[in-house]
Amino acid sequence: MREPQVAIAGCGAICATGNGTETLLTALKNNTSCLCPNERFTRLRFQSNTVGTAPIDATGDDPAYKLASIALREAISRLCNRQSSIPPDRIGLILSTTKANIEALERLSDGRPCSAAASRHLQADMLAADLASEFGALGPVQNISNACVSGLVALMQGAKLIQRGAADAIFVVGADHLSGFVMGGFTALKAIDPQGCRPFDQDRRGLSPGEAGAAIVLVRRDLAPQSSITISGWGSSNDANHMTGPSRDGAGLAQAIHAAMSAARLQPEQIDYVNAHGTGTPYNDAMESTALRTIFGQTTPPISGIKGMIGHTLGAAGVIETIACVLAMQGKFLPGTTRLNNVAEGFPANLVKEPRTATRIDHILKLNTGFGGVNGALILSHE
Repeated sequence: MREPQVAIAGCGAICATGNGTETLLTALKNNTSCLCPNERFTRLRFQSNTVGTAPIDATGDDPAYKLASIALREAISRLCNRQSSIPPDRIGLILSTTKANIEALERLSDGRPCSAAASRHLQADMLAADLASEFGALGPVQNISNACVSGLVALMQGAKLIQRGAADAIFVVGADHLSGFVMGGFTALKAIDPQGCRPFDQDRRGLSPGEAGAAIVLVRRDLAPQSSITISGWGSSNDANHMTGPSRDGAGLAQAIHAAMSAARLQPEQIDYVNAHGTGTPYNDAMESTALRTIFGQTTPPISGIKGMIGHTLGAAGVIETIACVLAMQGKFLPGTTRLNNVAEGFPANLVKEPRTATRIDHILKLNTGFGGVNGALILSHE
């Protein structure tokens, strides 16, 4: 028997586009790149200081909690009365993050002031617990830290908890902030594009780090309006290729996509749009293109990615990019691939450079991949 569907009831976001989902929607419709130099990273020898900076106080000692709480507060504010009346013990919270409040570690190692709360939030489980306490989630509380697939896996796990009857609603929150630790790591890998992220471009040279807080409230399908957007299927895999590099043949990602479509009972031709991981790194974009050809052949659905707009937000990526899909589905438009000028040879011809209207979008395939060979695929459906 098919598992009951799970609906999206509210979204919240803060990222390089600004504070709130309305700023993200405006940037998506205008294809605006919000990557810009951040002087905080100029004095150090990073490959580039062009990043996606969120509008929060850069001098604060707990940016991860700040980003997460701003996003979650917006998402909760969008719930209807019926959803707002769900008992607290039937509400859970899942946090997706790769570094939690890494700012605390930098402050402690430098001998700078750091509050007890900020230090505690260096542990992702404590960050999740404190968010749950503040926002009244007395049900299951979990943390997902699975590289850059964390956000999608958190959404999958949230949907599973609701399907299994462990909760009626789940707050899925993604948060990661910019730091010297993150910038230094990607610089060591020579993975940052000095000119800014250019997904699927023939001249792409790497990613642009970004920061974001993103939140999606998942609820039981019967608690949502009839026309709601649902999570209809998902899949994950690990190609076990390399600690930081993806499998070149895309077989692992293709496996995750196939699992997601099977769960949603969809055929490839029923997918209306693919929101790609699209980091702008040479190997990842090539692998993703190969996986999409494996599933769709030479005739792919429209494909785009938004990391050229907001940067790679790590643990928040899967959540905030899913929010972008929700906004596109609601607004009946296809987001563009910001900063894509010339599509690399051999990549799908149906890459969307500029936003365009769509008559209807019934099913969206969202993809993310990450270090360690992890792959995730999630399908959103609009009834």
